[in-house]
Amino acid sequence: MIKSRQYYFLTLVLAVTAFVIVACGGAAENLTPAATSRPVATMPPAKFTAVAEQAASENTNVAPKADTLVTPTSDVSISRGELVYTNRKCGDCHGAQGEGVADKGSALAGTDLNFQRFEDILRTGDNGTLGNSHLYGPSAISPSGMTNLYAFVTSLEK
Repeated sequence: MIKSRQYYFLTLVLAVTAFVIVACGGAAENLTPAATSRPVATMPPAKFTAVAEQAASENTNVAPKADTLVTPTSDVSISRGELVYTNRKCGDCHGAQGEGVADKGSALAGTDLNFQRFEDILRTGDNGTLGNSHLYGPSAISPSGMTNLYAFVTSLEK
């Protein structure tokens, strides 16, 4: 009975070994990948055109020429800036015409602030010195709204 178990076990081991050899490809020369196999293309080759070769007229994402843009001092910009001034209630502290309100806000009419300084004051509250009353992020006043507001403020006469 011991010999029949040994034969059974030996037969099982040989069967598993034969199965593994067949499943793995069998022959020893197939165990290493072929060095001469070529990669198979999965996508068509890309076709790029150098930027210098592209015509500007073909590109629809080209920004309009500077002379076709509305300048910050145009009447349209000033009227849009006045809307921002009114909607953000700037006149409550700085006066309806930027003349200033005593104990509330300084005069804006005749200001000599450049745009960068003007925007910095409104975006950061002059680095926190003005408190929360002048914190207007891009979601409160868009970049174009800021440009229009500056056009309105600089158009105010002293």
